[in-house]
Amino acid sequence: MANVKLSEKQVLEQIQAKIILVKGKKVSQQEILDKCILYSNKHFDRFLKEEFDSPDLTPEKITQILASTFQSGYAFPDKSDDELIYSF
Repeated sequence: MANVKLSEKQVLEQIQAKIILVKGKKVSQQEILDKCILYSNKHFDRFLKEEFDSPDLTPEKITQILASTFQSGYAFPDKSDDELIYSF
């Protein structure tokens, strides 16, 4: 099992308390997180739309990004990356 740091530990504890009040039985935080993961996977499109505030990558945005890049030549075309990095 992997360890995961939670930034919203207090919210998880609140959810746990609410479940205990509604269901009348203790549910572990691990069980809650497992259910959250399964629910998010089952409703992935909805989860993705509601939970992440990143802008969509549109064709216009891709064009803008590509237009702001430039091609440069190799400074040392006869040397490998390893030679350049490690001075072989």
